[in-house]
Amino acid sequence: MQIGDRTAQQRVRRYRLAQRQERGMARVEVQVPAGARADIQAIGRRYREARNRLTATAPHLDFALATINAPRPKPIDGETLLQCLLGPSVTAEWRPHIEAFFDELSVETIHDLVLARLFDFEELYRAARTWRVTDGKAVPWIREMADLSLAVAVDVRKETPVK
Repeated sequence: MQIGDRTAQQRVRRYRLAQRQERGMARVEVQVPAGARADIQAIGRRYREARNRLTATAPHLDFALATINAPRPKPIDGETLLQCLLGPSVTAEWRPHIEAFFDELSVETIHDLVLARLFDFEELYRAARTWRVTDGKAVPWIREMADLSLAVAVDVRKETPVK
């Protein structure tokens, strides 16, 4: 996009700089088939919503991070944890933290984070499979809750009462 007005160009530059520096946001241009546009926008929206909830979930998240970070030399922050759990890729430096999330956190703490809508059970189960930590103590419970959520969603779409 070419903007002819110099004042408008400067405003756009300042806005984008503020997004990057103050809000930690980056503008990404992606070319996708027209049919995938809504899906890609939904993914971006999901990340932004979860990131915005980090401050609202501070008590539960701080407890979880304290448990995860306790024996590790490099601590993980809430935003990085969220990126690791929602993202499709694995970063080796965070593997011990993600393993601790699924193995050392109590199901009550995980449930508190889900109730705060930081992520849902389907996303957690997907993360466990992505990171290949399916032997963690909480993973069977997460899988069961994800299956239950999916079953309820299917029943709602069929408009039949859940039994």
